[in-house]
Amino acid sequence: MKISKLATGVALLGALSATTAWAQGLRQPESVKGAAFEYEDHLRFAADDEDIRAVQPPLPKGVPGTEVSVKEPEPLAASQGKPASDGKKQKALAKAVAGSHKGVFWNNNFDYLRDPCYDQYHLGDALKRRCLGDRTVLDIGGSYRLRYHHEDNMRGLGLTGNDDDFVLHQTRLYANVETGSWLRVYAEMIDAVSTDENFGPRPIEEDRADLLNLFGDVLLHEGYRGDISLRVGREELIYGNQRLVSPLGWANTRRTFEGGKLVWKNAAWDVQGFWTRPVGNNTLQFNGPDQSREFMGVYSTWKGAKNKTLDLFYLRLLETDGAGFEFNTFGARCQGSRDAWLWEGFLAGQFGEVAAANQSGWAYTLGLGRKLEGLPFSPTFWTYFDFASGDDDGNGFHHMFPLSHKYLGFMDFFGRRNIEDINFLLTAKPTAKLKLLLWWHILHLQNRNDVPYNVNMTPFAGATPGGNSYLGQELDLLASYSITPRSNLLFGYSHFFSGDWYRTNPTPGLFTGDADFFYLQFTQNF
Repeated sequence: MKISKLATGVALLGALSATTAWAQGLRQPESVKGAAFEYEDHLRFAADDEDIRAVQPPLPKGVPGTEVSVKEPEPLAASQGKPASDGKKQKALAKAVAGSHKGVFWNNNFDYLRDPCYDQYHLGDALKRRCLGDRTVLDIGGSYRLRYHHEDNMRGLGLTGNDDDFVLHQTRLYANVETGSWLRVYAEMIDAVSTDENFGPRPIEEDRADLLNLFGDVLLHEGYRGDISLRVGREELIYGNQRLVSPLGWANTRRTFEGGKLVWKNAAWDVQGFWTRPVGNNTLQFNGPDQSREFMGVYSTWKGAKNKTLDLFYLRLLETDGAGFEFNTFGARCQGSRDAWLWEGFLAGQFGEVAAANQSGWAYTLGLGRKLEGLPFSPTFWTYFDFASGDDDGNGFHHMFPLSHKYLGFMDFFGRRNIEDINFLLTAKPTAKLKLLLWWHILHLQNRNDVPYNVNMTPFAGATPGGNSYLGQELDLLASYSITPRSNLLFGYSHFFSGDWYRTNPTPGLFTGDADFFYLQFTQNF
C-alpha cells in the first residue's frame, strides 16, 4: 500500500510538472526560464538582505513609499514603439516575474506588467493590473499546492511510533482592488483537504472553503516625514523572520487574524501597531475569531543602512477564558551582511501570568554565516544556536504564533520552549533552477526539571520531568526545482535520531526509536 501511494504521488507530480513546463516553457525566453523561483516562506535557503526585505511587510501597493521591483518607465509616444531592452533589463524583468508571488499573497507585486520592455506571458498575467475606470485596478489570482507525506513513527505530535501516508491539497484564490493611492480592498479564500490517510488529519491539514483574508486599506496621511495608513479586517500577519509571528506557510490551512493595524512608514522606518483576535479553524464551518483571546503589539523595523536591518517589538497575548494567561514579550532582532559574512541575532524577554502563577522566560538566537565564494554551486554555510527557557513549573518561554517548522527541524517535533539547539545549515545552487539544503540539529532540554514541548506549546503527552537532557539529532535534506517562474517542485527527507531523554525519562510507554519523514510537493501560482 505504501509503495502504491508513493508511486501514485510521484506519477501525479510528474504529470503536473510536465504539463506546466509544456504550457509555459514554449513562450518563455531563456532569461525568464532561468529565473529563480521565490521559495515559500517556510524554507530557508539564505538570509541575505533581499530576504530581510521580503519577510517584512510593507504598506499596501499603491501607497506612496512602497518599494517596487521594477522602476516604472517614462511614457513613450505611440510613434516610438517599445524601447530596446538589453540583457540587464531582461534579467531584472525575469527576477521581478519570479518574485511576484510572496509568502503572503496580499504582498504580491505585478508592477513588471507596466514595463514596456515586458512582452512575455506567464500564467495569470492576463488577470493582473486590469483597469476598472480611470483610477481603479484589479488583480485576480491564486495557487494550487499538492504535497505527499510519508511519515514513519511520527504521525500525530512528536515521536509517536505511528506511520502514515497521505496527500494534502491546498487551493487559494484572491482578488485585489486598488483605487489610486488611497484605497485598497483585498479578499482571499482557501480550501485545504487531506486524503488517503490512515489516522485522522491534524488540525492544520483541513479547512474547507474558508476566508483567509478580507481587509481594507486607507491612506490617512501623506507627508515628507512619513505616510500613515489604516488596515481593518481579516489578515495573515507576518513579522521579522517569523520566529514569533507567522502565517504558518508550511501548514495546509495557514493562520490568520481579525482586527486592525495602523502603519507609519518612511524611507528608514516601518512601524506597525495592531490589535487582533486569532481566527480558529473549524473544518466544516466558517471560521470566526476567538472571542476570548487577544493578540496585540507594536513591531518596528529600521532599514536605514544598506544590507542591515533592526527590528524592535512588543507583543501581548491574552486569554480570558478559564484559568487564563497573559504573556508580554519585548525583544529585538538584527540581521545583515558585509562582504561574504552574514549574521543574525534575536533576543526576546517575556513576563506574565498563567492562571494564578507568575510567568517569565526568555529566548535568543545567534547566527553567523559565510558565502563560500569561489567554490562550485555558490555554497553558503551558517552556524546557529537557538535557546528558549524552560521552568520547573512548566511556565517557560511561550513562542506566540511562530513558524517553528523553519528553525527547529522540519519534522516539527519541538516548540520554542525549554529547548537548546546547536544547528548547522548549508545551502547550494548547482543551477539557476535547482537549490539544495542540508540542515543538522543537535537538540537538548534547557531545563531537566521540565519536559519537551510540542509546536502548539503543549507538553509531550503524559511526559514527566526527569532523565537525560539529550533529546536527539535531526538531519534535514531539501531540493527545490523551479519548473517555471511560477511553478516549483520540492523534494524533502528528514531523519530523527532519538536521544537519551527518550530512554531515561521515567514516563512509561515512551516510544524510543528513530523517525523518518519524506515528502514531495508541487506548487503552481497563477
